[in-house]
Amino acid sequence: MIEFIEKEPRESYDRFNQRDSLLYPNYMVKDGKEHFMFNRRVPDDKWARRGEEGRKQLLIENGGKYFVFHSAFTDPFEMLLDISRQHHHFSNPDDLYIGSLEKSGYFDFHGNRKELSAAYHYRIYDADMVAEIKEVVDMIIREEYEAVCARIQNRNTD
Repeated sequence: MIEFIEKEPRESYDRFNQRDSLLYPNYMVKDGKEHFMFNRRVPDDKWARRGEEGRKQLLIENGGKYFVFHSAFTDPFEMLLDISRQHHHFSNPDDLYIGSLEKSGYFDFHGNRKELSAAYHYRIYDADMVAEIKEVVDMIIREEYEAVCARIQNRNTD
């Protein structure tokens, strides 16, 4: 069972809006363990709050494996499949990952495409999913597009 909790806030300075604010850390609780998700900022602009409920719902639907901050694709493998089908490239292939499951409890997969503006950012909590994403990304960097398409299509039929 997955639950969500919000902890006591800490003070912060919002440089973008040039004002003091409070950050409320939000966590997913899975198997009795807390996993940091994001900070809710108060006061906040309405655009910054969009998607919070959708992120939580996606975590419930996929058993706490991942959620998406932003992307045209909810599933990172569908996004990678689209990159392969179009023979696209990553705009910064050496800067696609942030964090480590061992240290921070989550792994961020983010970036953009070289050929068009299609930014994405996924937060992942599952080690097997992280390993598979890294393997597929390496295949895309080597331009093994057909192999990526076959792998992801087979993955989706299992």
